[in-house]
Amino acid sequence: MKNVYLISYDVSDAKRLRLTHRKLCGFGTSLQYSVFRCELSKLQLMSLKEGLWEILNLVEDRVMVVDLGPAGARGDDCVEFWGNPRTEIPERKAFVI
Repeated sequence: MKNVYLISYDVSDAKRLRLTHRKLCGFGTSLQYSVFRCELSKLQLMSLKEGLWEILNLVEDRVMVVDLGPAGARGDDCVEFWGNPRTEIPERKAFVI
């Protein structure tokens, strides 16, 4: 079962900032410049955390992970947007090739 996570970050170094953004792009959708919405299983969340721990300097950088609850439940209803959203949240689907 997957949960919806809201992940934001504040990274002080330009290289680590780019690497953090790229890493999160592989796991979710960018809502704002440093804010992502991710639907992750426990295993995927651990994989993301381990990947970020390799990139970040935890003395200088910060990441916030908020568990919004199960995907398809109230997770997306917890977030309220004001103004013009940067991106729409796409419906994610699996494709069999």
